[in-house]
Amino acid sequence: MTESDDAQLSALAGRLFDMREEKRYLESEIEKVSAQLAEALGPGTRRTIGQVEVRVAEARPGLKVVKESAVPASFLTPKPDRKRLLEYVRTTGLVPEGVEVTDGRPTVYTKELPAENS
Repeated sequence: MTESDDAQLSALAGRLFDMREEKRYLESEIEKVSAQLAEALGPGTRRTIGQVEVRVAEARPGLKVVKESAVPASFLTPKPDRKRLLEYVRTTGLVPEGVEVTDGRPTVYTKELPAENS
């Protein structure tokens, strides 16, 4: 590799680092703004605000596998089957060993509406 190659790789690595930092910041901001919209509009809301349609989906509890080795074998595939585990928790109200139920957050969807023809 030449010095030119090293310089180019260094620039690319630096740019990638910067983009990942920016991504973390933007993801955090998206979470904050989404939470504010969800709180202001309420779950199950669909509304047009300016040129943007906003929809707030109901919050559903999540699931966090805290100890994979403790999850019952009936819920294991190569990894724990989160879908089956969530269904089990919803239907029985029981939380299997090795799993925690997490608070759900409402999901806010937005889409820009097409410009009106004048």
